Amino acid sequence: MAPEVIEGEKKGGYDFSADIWSLGITAIELAVGEPPNLHLPAMKVLLNILQNEPPSLKDTNYSKNFVSFVNCCLKKDPKL
Repeated sequence: MAPEVIEGEKKGGYDFSADIWSLGITAIELAVGEPPNLHLPAMKVLLNILQNEPPSLKDTNYSKNFVSFVNCCLKKDPKL
């Protein structure tokens, strides 16, 4: 779930940036075979999304372009 959706209306609620976040998470899932934080309970994942840095691809087996694409999708503040 995108950070702005978790935080609700104070960050503007759901818009296209939540879909971009979802695309980045899906890209990670396709690359590694599972979504980030799969091992955590759902409520812990929500807190993790808000409190920690966005997930990223740690492995160096991916192209720089793909890693850059994922990082661009997973910005907590898409305006930056």
